[in-house]
Amino acid sequence: MIKLSERISYIKATESPLSADVGLIFGDRSLWLYDVGNNTEVTREILSIDMPKNAVLSHFHPDHTGGLLSVGAERVYLSAYTKKYVGLGETVIGDVYVSDGVKLHIFPLPSSHSKGALGLEAEGFAFLGDGTYTEKKGGRYVYNATLLKDMITRLKSLEATTFLLSHDPRYALPREEVILNLEKIYSRRKKEEAYIDAGE
Repeated sequence: MIKLSERISYIKATESPLSADVGLIFGDRSLWLYDVGNNTEVTREILSIDMPKNAVLSHFHPDHTGGLLSVGAERVYLSAYTKKYVGLGETVIGDVYVSDGVKLHIFPLPSSHSKGALGLEAEGFAFLGDGTYTEKKGGRYVYNATLLKDMITRLKSLEATTFLLSHDPRYALPREEVILNLEKIYSRRKKEEAYIDAGE
């Protein structure tokens, strides 16, 4: 477990088995998990924390959701699309605010990587999972131009100064760096093209 601040920590992603970074927010009453990973060692580490647990799932991919039933979350927040795969939880449609000694902001995140992505903002950090990543289409890594534009607008609306990106070796990146990189990609959009090649 790596500590980012007094209330914010994370458990690093693993390659084998493939398991996403798991965010931990220590509230006054509950431990809030952003994603739950897909690794029994990660699950054991989560269960070693003697607090009631709630979870926010970034999207439906198994490396982010596989440990859900094992961590014993009392409440699970997820998109309607993720719920189709997971089968339980409270559907998030718009912004959700929760106070637990720390102000939590759960929000839909337009994403090329996955339909139904959610982000979680707390204490100056924004957990974004894989939300800022591409999709693979016809053997190319691309962004849906409309979703990319909407994502940039959403990211600019956040208060967080640090963005947390799953599977990125640095994990915690300055907000300006992430937004600038996405804006550079969007600036390459050719008129009338629905997708932008991420590799140019």
